[in-house]
Amino acid sequence: MPTPLTAFTAPTIRLLSAHEWALYRAARLRALTDSPDAFGSTLASEQERTDDAWSTRLALACTSGKDHPLIAMQGEHVAGLVWGKVDSENADCVNVFQMWVAPESRGYGVGKQLLQAVIDWARGRQARCLQLGVTCGDTPAMRLYLRAGFKPVGATEALREGSALLSQTMQLRLTDER
Repeated sequence: MPTPLTAFTAPTIRLLSAHEWALYRAARLRALTDSPDAFGSTLASEQERTDDAWSTRLALACTSGKDHPLIAMQGEHVAGLVWGKVDSENADCVNVFQMWVAPESRGYGVGKQLLQAVIDWARGRQARCLQLGVTCGDTPAMRLYLRAGFKPVGATEALREGSALLSQTMQLRLTDER
């Protein structure tokens, strides 16, 4: 676990590069350890991935033109992570996955910055909407998405198979079309 930062410094939000798969893996596994009820995937399933699988996952994302894996860095410390991905069935929509802010970086707007970076990327692609799934409840994540203008759509569903937790799909319209 990283040493807590003594003073908050604004993070640098940037794309992950293919060669940074180990950094991405460490951040993703830390996110799943820290916030297991925030993700559809589990720590156990992600830990089963081989180094080659992690490397391939990030390399494919970096060359697909449809993925936007971002990391927030505060010096050498990972402050957060988010992954934007063009929806495979609707190219007008971008999905937001893997949104996470490190505990020592929470409360400083890192989540807002990460989310805004994905929104900006989606707008640059002329996407009409962003969508994501969020665990139901009065949580910082839910409040972040509501403040950003996301609206609940559809019925809630189980966070993952066998989970009692519910997830809500939310969308943010990026155009004024109705």
